[in-house]
Amino acid sequence: MNVNSKLETEELLTCLHVHLYHPNQASRPLFQNLPLNQPYRMDAEDPLRLGRDGETCIFVLNDTSVSRKQLSIQAYRKAGSTLLRFVIQNMSQKVKLVVGGSELRYLERAELNDKVLLRFGRYELLVWQEPGDSEHKFEVLFETCNTPPSQELGIDVPCNPPVMDTGSPWRSFENRGPASPEPLESDETIVLV
Repeated sequence: MNVNSKLETEELLTCLHVHLYHPNQASRPLFQNLPLNQPYRMDAEDPLRLGRDGETCIFVLNDTSVSRKQLSIQAYRKAGSTLLRFVIQNMSQKVKLVVGGSELRYLERAELNDKVLLRFGRYELLVWQEPGDSEHKFEVLFETCNTPPSQELGIDVPCNPPVMDTGSPWRSFENRGPASPEPLESDETIVLV
């Protein structure tokens, strides 16, 4: 069999990319039990379980602050579609799971968007899907990132002070008063009757 005929028959699998971040990841081996930077093939009917218990979870985080079963991601298909979609479930009774800004309590589920930020404890996971055409299998690709995904997405980043059209700051932070005693620009029109 030549290489070209093999490539034509091979299915393109949906890939669930998971970018992991924890502020202490450089000093602690939190992700040592995960298959980092290599795709891990899964059957679509098997849930992806993440937690600290290696007996009940396929993917294990080496951290006592993580629940034994933290979360579960299950693949599914909508009626009439061949594309795999994913739903996430919070499996922890103690640690809250935030999915794209919405909090999931114990055993609550939410559909995953094509790209979504997950948070629990001090962990941040940016999860995004690369669609494929297989209905029976998908891949998971874990990668670490050096900066929090929330920072890259602009979530929870403090805003800079407003700047007027003149380019000078609206307020002086030293004295908490206006930078100038009079407004530099006004939209109000005074009508005398």
